[in-house]
Parts: sequence; C-alpha cells; structure tokens
Amino acid sequence: MVKPIINFIKSLCFCNPKRIVEDIFEASSRITYVETISKSADSLHQNLDDWDVAALQQVYSRICENEIRKLHLGACKAFIDITEEDFYGDTQNFYLVPWTGEAGVKAHFKFIVCCVKYRNRKFPVAVRMIRLGSIISKEIGELLESCKRAGLNIKTVMLDRGFYSADNIRELTEQDIEYIVFAKKCDMFRSLLASTEKSRTIEYEMKSRKDKSILRVQTNIALVKNVRGYDWVFSTNTSLTGKEIVREYMLRVREYMLRWNIETDFRIQDEARIKTKSTRPEVRLFYFLISCLILFVWNAT
Repeated sequence: MVKPIINFIKSLCFCNPKRIVEDIFEASSRITYVETISKSADSLHQNLDDWDVAALQQVYSRICENEIRKLHLGACKAFIDITEEDFYGDTQNFYLVPWTGEAGVKAHFKFIVCCVKYRNRKFPVAVRMIRLGSIISKEIGELLESCKRAGLNIKTVMLDRGFYSADNIRELTEQDIEYIVFAKKCDMFRSLLASTEKSRTIEYEMKSRKDKSILRVQTNIALVKNVRGYDWVFSTNTSLTGKEIVREYMLRVREYMLRWNIETDFRIQDEARIKTKSTRPEVRLFYFLISCLILFVWNAT
C-alpha cells in the first residue's frame, strides 16, 4: 500500500524513489531529521528546484483523486482545517506567517487541508500551502473541486471558527454544498443569545467582495442555548436543528482532538510528521504531502 507514495515521488521524476521512501520512513520512525538519516537529502532537495508549490499540490491531488476513485466511497463528510509547522529561524519568505516569538517560534508554515471521512476512516484529499496574501475562499474552492474530480459525494463540509467570513460562506454557497461553520460571537449574536431562552435559527445576510463588486450572501445563523454548558453560534445552510449541529460538531472535535493534525491518527505522536531543517517552502510542502500520503495509506489499508 506504499504504492501511492512511490507514485507521488515518481511523478516528480526523482531517481530511485524506493530508496527515498526508505530514507523518509526511517527518519519518521526515529523522529529525527531526514538530513540526519540520508546522505542523499541534499540531492533530493535539489531535485525539487524544478517544482514550485502549485505544481507539487497538483501532483498530490492527482494521486489522491485516483486512489479515492478506487475505493468507491459513498456519501462522505468533509472537514477543512489549517495545520501549522513551527519555524524558529530568521529567514523570511512569503510562505512564513509571522508568529509571536513565544517559545522561540518566529513564524509558521501553514497548510489548509481537506479531509474526507468515510466509516471512521479519514483521507486527506487535497492540500494547499498558505502564503501571505492567500485568498482563503479561493483555496477552499480549489479543495472542494478536487473532491468533485475524485468523484466524491460530499454530504456536508465542516469548518472551524477561523473560517467564518462572508467570502468563505459565498464560496461554499457557490459550490452548492451543505456546510456548518463554527461562527464568531459578534455583539449582535451575543445580544440575541442573551435575549432568548431557547435555541433558534435566524436568516442572516452578509456582504462579500468579488471582482470589485459587493455581493449579498444569505446564510442561516443557528443560536444554540446552553448545550454542554455553552452557548453556540453556527453559520449553516443545513436543515439540522441547533442541538443536532452541536452534536455533529462535538463529534468532529472529539475525533480531531480540537484541531485536525496529521499525527493524531497514529499510535505514536509525530510518527507521520517528517522533520527537515530546510527553510524552502517547496521542501517543507513536499514532506508535509508525504505525511498526508502516509495517513491516506494508513486509512486505506
């Protein structure tokens, strides 16, 4: 079942892909850097000179789309989330998102991942590396297009609080897909929650910008009172009740341990995370995609 990983490396025209896979797996199993394990790491990284971030993402999506078709999955739920890798150095590039410097972390490499769930198995179908100035709604659209090319029937897509915005809701609406987005509690929502004794759903209009035009976006806001000791706010176009939405969301929280991270699906934390000392975004993305493929293979087995 390592064939998808070998095919990914072959698609990048690397020589001796099996040896590369062996070195990567050994580095992963030892929880150490690829550069420490393999003397060929430098040549491997040089081979990535001919590949940019967009091209690597396309190759990964093509491999996963082909593998997903073979699995003949039925209706699936999709989860879109952002995972991060800490960066401690001073090198700057457009793919390093500045951080506080706390605990020595100066910046993050960030990846937005679309993972589909089918019968408690999870498959990371598509990945986008975030750069400064990235339009997240566009990235969401490309992730969902990859799911469609894979022939997936997405029942519902769920997104965390950080994705609540008019632009993202507009993109989900245009994709004609059901969504549940954990929404931020603005003053208006807090006031509505305070003035009602029970859960309710209201129609809500947001404004989004596209091609220098302002578009009106319709959504429903589910105000959920005192469920699990908390008042909740969700943006949705589903017919679920507030309590049903919370139940769906809490299932997702429990499964993804508050945030979707590659390593949470492995017996040993960081088993799938492949470490590298490189500061190049193409190299960091390459190893992150390999990690995603390991997870994909793990769940397909």
